[in-house]
Amino acid sequence: MKGIYSIIFLIFIVACSSRAPQQAVVIDLNGITQIMDAQPDKVQVINFWATWCKPCVDELPAFEKLQSNYGDQVEVILISLDDVENLESKVNPFLATHSIQSQVKLLDHPYAAEYIPLVDEHWDGAIPVTLFKYKNESKFFNKEFDFNELEQEVETLLKK
Repeated sequence: MKGIYSIIFLIFIVACSSRAPQQAVVIDLNGITQIMDAQPDKVQVINFWATWCKPCVDELPAFEKLQSNYGDQVEVILISLDDVENLESKVNPFLATHSIQSQVKLLDHPYAAEYIPLVDEHWDGAIPVTLFKYKNESKFFNKEFDFNELEQEVETLLKK
């Protein structure tokens, strides 16, 4: 009986120590401008994605692993392009189901032609896309990433 209480106590401790998943914060065009204008002291990995985009969803674990492995050296920002009307019904439940720990923003701006050039002039609007920023350097990729590719880009920036 004493062993059962110990196991229950251990499960309780482990369950309480895990971080709650993120909730998306709604941003507008000014929010994107602030993110794009920043010259961060740590590597920022900014990924544009949506819950309805299979390649986007497939690569999310790699971003989570990157954030977990690099801690304070890297800041992962996931910017959802889902409709703001789906914030509570789809986006936040998705984040909870997938235990997303990285910072999540939901862009509430209907005109892609206005925010795309702020991110990169070569972006054709397709997702997923990822932007790596460090100090005054940025690198834009219009592709899906795996963890090794993400890590390689981060390591390249950290060596500078």
